Amino acid sequence: MRAHTLLILTLAAAPVPALAQNQVPINRSQQAVEGLNRSIESGAATRGIQQQNRFETNQLQGQIQRQQVAPPPAPIPIVPRR
Repeated sequence: MRAHTLLILTLAAAPVPALAQNQVPINRSQQAVEGLNRSIESGAATRGIQQQNRFETNQLQGQIQRQQVAPPPAPIPIVPRR
């Protein structure tokens, strides 16, 4: 799970590839918009990971609580036949 988190954060923080030679350079406002978009996407990825972690934590806590509240039933004694 942590490796998945690190992979997504690494990809989100990766630098934008250099412009190809045939592309027109973008102006400052376009750069600002793209920077904001990257920031929003990175935040969304982080929130998704946090939400998944909370879900898994809650699942585990529920399992632990159920085990503590209701211990497993005692085994049924086997009575040999005569």
